[in-house]
Amino acid sequence: MIVLQLLVALVVIVATTRLVGYVFQLIDQPAVIGELIGGILLGPSLLGWAAPSLAAALLPPAVMPLLRVHAQAGVIFFMFLVGLELDGKMIRQSSRTTIFISHASIILPFALGYGLAHAIYPRLSPPGVQFTPFALFIGVSMSITAFPVLARILRDRGLNRTRMGNVAMACAAVDDVTAWCLLALVISISEFGDWGLAITHIPGVVADHLNHYAIFAAFLAGALMPKKARLGGALHDRLARLLALLFLPVFFAFSGIRTHIGLINGLADWGVCAAIIAVACAGKFGGSVTAARLTGLGWRDSAALGVLMNTRGLVELVVLNIGLDLGVISPTLFTMLVVMALVTTFMTSPLLQMLLRNNPWKSEVRVNAEPVVRSA
Repeated sequence: MIVLQLLVALVVIVATTRLVGYVFQLIDQPAVIGELIGGILLGPSLLGWAAPSLAAALLPPAVMPLLRVHAQAGVIFFMFLVGLELDGKMIRQSSRTTIFISHASIILPFALGYGLAHAIYPRLSPPGVQFTPFALFIGVSMSITAFPVLARILRDRGLNRTRMGNVAMACAAVDDVTAWCLLALVISISEFGDWGLAITHIPGVVADHLNHYAIFAAFLAGALMPKKARLGGALHDRLARLLALLFLPVFFAFSGIRTHIGLINGLADWGVCAAIIAVACAGKFGGSVTAARLTGLGWRDSAALGVLMNTRGLVELVVLNIGLDLGVISPTLFTMLVVMALVTTFMTSPLLQMLLRNNPWKSEVRVNAEPVVRSA
């Protein structure tokens, strides 16, 4: 019986998320946004609220532990692909300009997120959670850039071979590595509650949590695999198809079930949610644009780069689920941060199209020369 229930749940989840994802692709949005919204629709925010008996029949409580394991497996495979797509050579050869922009797009949102934590800690922190891990996690959640989604947007628009597209990819890659290091620190501090012990015991604490998540190990395994090896390419293609079909939809649905829009109750809560979105955009966009301008880029290119760096997407969801599992953030704050991830990812495509409509990034390939960006 449980096997039949699981199969029904998988069919419902895959069909719903893929359908909503397809609809969002029709309006020039990444499918990941629609798939996440499809997952939210299956949770208490819509189906569980409008038809609780139907929701219990399609997604019975008995299959939830199995779906959780399935979703965690999807995250592990996804993080392996994220690591596989990171080009270590590109990061090592990144110019000082790229490193400066990337670090600015981490430092400012992290600082603003840490400051925001002071305001929301009394209202939204889980009982018994100390301020330091709570504030650090908010800072990390503000600092995320979704490297895979950004890369997909650039590829879809033919911008991945432009010089500015390469700058954005390199900045996002450095951001990913930095963000995971910061998250490891948050996990360690939440375990020990002390800076000194956290710093000296990071490897051991992360190793302990690998038994539960294994995401760091998968990320490192993908990052360390030779990029030109046939095995790497074959694994990437096969895993990407398998993830898109069977694993990520379950992760979206599982995240959607944990996202309860009804927890954001009243104008005060929605005001806090709006403040979180504003801080996230101001930090990521503002830090990137300011740093890009200081390195000599024009306003249009700087703004387009800032919009791309403000993309959060699926990587943000992985981080948020870790925070909720650790008990560092409350379900209400989790929901607010999911809304932030949706909004910041949704705004990327239209804003980028508006900025580059009349002056698109173009690349000119030359022998033994760097690609040169030209404005039409």
